[in-house]
Amino acid sequence: MMRFRDYVALAFRSLRRSRLRSGLTISALLVGATGVTIMLTFVTSVKNAVVSQFVQTGQVRQIVVAENPNLSYDPSGFVGGGPGPGPGGGSAPASKMTPALEAEIAAIPHVSAVSAMFSNNGPGAGIEYISLGTKRLQAQFSAYQPNGAIEPPLVAGRDLGSSDTSDVILVSQDYADALGFKNAYTSLVGQTLELHTRSGYTGVGATLPQVLPPQNPQCGPNQRGPVDCGPTGSLPAIVLHARVVGVVSKEFRGQTTFIPLSWMVGISDAAQPKSVQYAQQSNFGRGQCGPGQPCQPGRSCTPNQPCRQPNQPASQCQPGPQCGQQGPGTVTGGWTRDSTDKFITDGGGFQSMIVDADNIANVAPIASSIDHLGVNAATGLAALAEQKNKANALGAVLGALGLIALGIAALGVTNTMVMSVLERTREIGVMRALGARRSTIRRLFTFEAAALGFFGGLFGVIIGYVFVLVAKPIIGRAVKSGKLTGLNFSVPIWLIVLVIAGTTAIGFVSGLLPARRAAKLDPVEALRYE
Repeated sequence: MMRFRDYVALAFRSLRRSRLRSGLTISALLVGATGVTIMLTFVTSVKNAVVSQFVQTGQVRQIVVAENPNLSYDPSGFVGGGPGPGPGGGSAPASKMTPALEAEIAAIPHVSAVSAMFSNNGPGAGIEYISLGTKRLQAQFSAYQPNGAIEPPLVAGRDLGSSDTSDVILVSQDYADALGFKNAYTSLVGQTLELHTRSGYTGVGATLPQVLPPQNPQCGPNQRGPVDCGPTGSLPAIVLHARVVGVVSKEFRGQTTFIPLSWMVGISDAAQPKSVQYAQQSNFGRGQCGPGQPCQPGRSCTPNQPCRQPNQPASQCQPGPQCGQQGPGTVTGGWTRDSTDKFITDGGGFQSMIVDADNIANVAPIASSIDHLGVNAATGLAALAEQKNKANALGAVLGALGLIALGIAALGVTNTMVMSVLERTREIGVMRALGARRSTIRRLFTFEAAALGFFGGLFGVIIGYVFVLVAKPIIGRAVKSGKLTGLNFSVPIWLIVLVIAGTTAIGFVSGLLPARRAAKLDPVEALRYE
């Protein structure tokens, strides 16, 4: 009875005897094994990086809440919110994304934090531009409650903290680059930005006078441009100051700045005088004039001009009441502004909310409870599963391509073993005459075929591993500032074992038919074979 080492010795002797043919067969297997190793290494590394990112950032415990019917998970939370005001100031269905809803969600069992947010596309108006030195940039704000539910990835500095209520700001990499701090983001941290308001600003930080300045002279029937003609329209613009505490990766949310939600509400929630008394005020009754209104049939007026007949020379104008309210105006009854709840509710509600669960196992029940409140919920856990499914699908496609190459190589193994049987027919006859069993002959040839598969897989893995080592720094630089910053491009041990075992199995299966044919040879006929 032959021992294992005898099979090994005979297999190696046979492979050495037909070096060229064996080398070509191993090369075909090597190509397939190398391709499978590289492709599956890439897919596995990407999937591991995605999973690691979701786990490390806590996204697997997060739930995004919004009224958007096509809601999908976004870790920044800025995914579109309630209906808000209609076009041209028209009405729209009342938003459900209110502080009252936030309180309801926070009361759901196992909810550890809720952070609401909105941007200045809706109720956040008030700042015209921001500046640092001579650099001026358009103001684009996003605000959230800094309670730990949202943790934007930073390239410098720190996140907003629970004690930050105003006068601090995070900027995205795009803003930092535009301010002249590209690749020097740490130097921007600690700098103070100037936030320039529009004229008529009455938000937080504004001085609310007892006597209002005269109305803007641009107001009237021939008004051009966005001029505030309300009672506070002539109040001067002011400058607010915000200290930069961190720079956010542009992959989180580009071209924006981040401030505490409480400060955003303070900036946007404009104060209004309860009542204003003017020193001289026109009577807007019949026969009198007001801005943009006819004062008598066939007559019209402009600010601070008496009424006259159309086409009548100015010298023939009859004295008449002047248009508009004449300053100064005295505020009576003080100033008032909406409460935070009313301002947010009347302004269209929050854009969205991020809910943080205390445990992964509680994410699905919390999302279900939120759905029953009449809004939509998208979980980070579902987004992770979707990303993993995409990676698995890509891996299956790439793996199938590798298997096709290995399938073609398997035909080469079969051909090599058939030729080996034909060349060694007389040798098989001698072995049978000396008492070798058919099972022994069958095992010998299947072992040789498996050896071809083993060496093809081994060399393929080695070449694939070397390729990965060479490509790793190149790929690392390519994704350094991308979403897969944690990508660890390396060949896992299980993949090495799988590829070598797979090619060995392919070789073994490919050698079964030739081995069976060799085992069935008649010893007498085999000895006669030339």
